[in-house]
Amino acid sequence: MSAGPDRSLQGVAAGSAYGLLMERPPTKKASRELLEKVVEGGVSMIPIAGGPVAVTFAYAIGRAHGRRMQLWLENLADDVAELQTREGGLDFDTLAEDDRFIDAVVSTTRAAQATHDEDKLTALRNGVLNTLGPHAPTDDEQLRFFRFVEQFSPAHLRLLHFFHDPGAGFDAAGITRPGYLAGGRATLLEDGMPEFRDKREWSALLFGDPYTAGLTNGSLQGMQSGASLWEAATSPLGDRFLAFVSDPRVPVETTEV
Repeated sequence: MSAGPDRSLQGVAAGSAYGLLMERPPTKKASRELLEKVVEGGVSMIPIAGGPVAVTFAYAIGRAHGRRMQLWLENLADDVAELQTREGGLDFDTLAEDDRFIDAVVSTTRAAQATHDEDKLTALRNGVLNTLGPHAPTDDEQLRFFRFVEQFSPAHLRLLHFFHDPGAGFDAAGITRPGYLAGGRATLLEDGMPEFRDKREWSALLFGDPYTAGLTNGSLQGMQSGASLWEAATSPLGDRFLAFVSDPRVPVETTEV
């Protein structure tokens, strides 16, 4: 007796994504195998069974999921290809046999399915690229960094980048650096990132999460000298995380440990 059609959202979504990918297959066999492995590692979803409304809903979600997955994989492949062109020594045949790289692609693809935010998607792609270099994090640290990107909101990432180099944050926003004699990081954040102005409970929560994870030092409260406010509030681990989620062609200063 043959098995019936897979009516779970997982089956519909994975099938949709696979079909979309195969309509525009990569030119190299190894890269095609790489994408197939990613599809096979798709995130589990709630099974759907029932009448026409449930099935229609499942297929609609499946199509949307497939489009999102296709766009993610196409952008990731473009970034890998560009890095290959710039640095050489990378090819899809080698990458398809690299379990560490496959782990990175599968982990980030699962996370990418759950967000439309371009900042998070860019961070995930950059993380994959940074698994390829000689200075890649250890397997454990790499896995943890991907989990941070998945768990943190885009606002978390913006806040971390700001506190890594507050002066650069002011400059990038076109805001004149205040001449503080003394003050707190909460004031610095509000002056440099107006989106956090008059939202101190929210900013304290956002700062507290990476602090608990060991990515930042100190707190938003408390008085500091004006000069010390411009110093990085990220920890050595936080610096490595930011380097990991940044474009490898644009070096990020890290703290030696």
